[in-house]
Amino acid sequence: MPYPRTRPDPSVFEDMTDEYSSALGTSVTPVFTPLSSADTLAALVRKGAFRAAETLRQEMISHRIPITRDSLYQKAALNAIRERRPHLKPRHRIQAFQAWMSLVPDRQQQVCTFYAIRQHIFRSMDHLNLDVVHCFGLVLAAKGYFTNAGVLQVVATLAQYAAPSVTETYLRTLDTQCRTLSAASDGLSAESLMEAPFNLAVKKHSLARRTGAALRLLKIAHGRRITIAHDTLQAVLKHASSRQRALVEIRTLYPAFPSDLATPSQSTLPRDASAISGEFGDLSARLRALRKAFGSPVPPVPYVLLRFIRDCCARGKFYAVALLRKCAFRQSSRSAAAWVLSEMLYHRERKEHLRVLAAFARYFYLVGVPRKSVLSLLRGSAGKSVRPHAKSFGFGIAHHVHLPPYPLKQRLRPSRSHTALVWEALVAVSRTHDRKRLYALLLQLVEGANRAGGATELTSTDVAEISGALPKTALELSPSSFDAAHFSPFVKAHVARGRPECAAQVVADMVARGIQPSIVQWSMVARAYAQSGDAATALRVLDQLEAAECGSGVDSPHSPDGVHGKTAEDRTRQREVRGHLQQQPSDGLLGIFTNVLRGFVLAKDLEHARRVKLWLTERLGYQVGKRPATDAAIELLTALEAEKT
Repeated sequence: MPYPRTRPDPSVFEDMTDEYSSALGTSVTPVFTPLSSADTLAALVRKGAFRAAETLRQEMISHRIPITRDSLYQKAALNAIRERRPHLKPRHRIQAFQAWMSLVPDRQQQVCTFYAIRQHIFRSMDHLNLDVVHCFGLVLAAKGYFTNAGVLQVVATLAQYAAPSVTETYLRTLDTQCRTLSAASDGLSAESLMEAPFNLAVKKHSLARRTGAALRLLKIAHGRRITIAHDTLQAVLKHASSRQRALVEIRTLYPAFPSDLATPSQSTLPRDASAISGEFGDLSARLRALRKAFGSPVPPVPYVLLRFIRDCCARGKFYAVALLRKCAFRQSSRSAAAWVLSEMLYHRERKEHLRVLAAFARYFYLVGVPRKSVLSLLRGSAGKSVRPHAKSFGFGIAHHVHLPPYPLKQRLRPSRSHTALVWEALVAVSRTHDRKRLYALLLQLVEGANRAGGATELTSTDVAEISGALPKTALELSPSSFDAAHFSPFVKAHVARGRPECAAQVVADMVARGIQPSIVQWSMVARAYAQSGDAATALRVLDQLEAAECGSGVDSPHSPDGVHGKTAEDRTRQREVRGHLQQQPSDGLLGIFTNVLRGFVLAKDLEHARRVKLWLTERLGYQVGKRPATDAAIELLTALEAEKT
């Protein structure tokens, strides 16, 4: 049907009213346009639906749908390593983390700081996951980051805790990637960009007593024409076990390095020793002196800080403690570690064992200690007493006094003094069957550290093989991470229960694993024998320790020349040597004689107690009034004699 040709008559329509006009003025509803797959993925990540985003990402990869790179995907990468999913295996976490990080733009497209990821990996995680650290470092290298804070944190962590081969492989990969990108751009040369990572790795190896690994990195840097700073070479020489050998190898690579073996000078600020130690002056003067001491390269001794904390808490001067604590954390990681050690000593002095564990877990990596045991105590019902309030994240130095933690870029590296206090606190709060388990764990850690120390020294052929193989990023501690103080709590526990044979077995285990017992362990063992009625063994220990001070050395228990093996002729010869030397006995030797004397007195063994007192006065030349502890033991003997008569 054709359209009508006449124009319509408008008079047949209604008049134009306001209601009709307003209806005509409304906008037309836009047509719905569905989001693309890439936009949907970004929206899911932005909303926090990470599981749905992971499923969509895998589908897009399987269908080869391109994904636009965006820094937003850092949130998904962080969730991959932070989300608590028990059924998810560690390798799947790392694969997901690496996949999401590949969607972040390269450095040439957009510069990112990766602050949230670095805070979680190096600060918030309750354990040191070297696999994640290594993967994060490889991703940064692939994206063109070579000298930013993230790369330096990865290098420092791998050099301190991983095997030397892992650090070498990562530095080689970083250098190769840097040279490839530098050749394609007109920026800085690869040699100048790699100076900071190589110098940092060499210093960390030196501080960890890995001289061989540090020297190998020097050879690699010299072969790749990377400049090594003079202070880095001094650090290698300072911490080397064989300084002469290290100096020869350094001068082979760098002939301009000075050939003297003098210890590198450390410029320290002048300090008032009397004010720091607390012998004179009030708290204000000591606070000023300690703040000045923290400004020097060598921080104050933790026991000096302990006396300051003790005096301030006794007088209610908690503000002074918080002020000095803030100064220590601002200065350096070494100063912060010294301060935390003083806090741990303060809690140990007050027998607050859970607070010792809490102070350690707050700032240090849980390495060299049983991580699960520490966390189970702090997160369990027993840890409620040391947990801070909701608005405070610090652990208090006194009752109802909570100090907020100072923000750190990275957790601190614990020394063996820190870990020894942790083992002591664990033994103090554990039961008998738990102590057996803890002792087995300690022996495993020591044996693992000894194996790692034996495998540290590699030849040049081994280094060549390292570049072709991918080493395992397992945690590796140096043999110097453990000492006799780690075994002291177990010796003390056996002594307290009247089991001297078990205490002597702990000392024998130390000697078998290359740890020399100190006079503290021998003193506890000797007193245990004296108090249990085995006077002959206790006196043999005294003879051997007296001979050790003359230079004969202390023999291990149950060895051919050990505690149970010396003859009377050997002991006579040792006393003759002691008489010929005519040297002043050390305070430690006087302490062990005092301890054995106290053990005989507690066992009411008057005959042997008088014999030890005679040795103290005649053989060691002790005079009453020099040591309060020895005088107290002699008074106990006098009281026992009066009781017997």
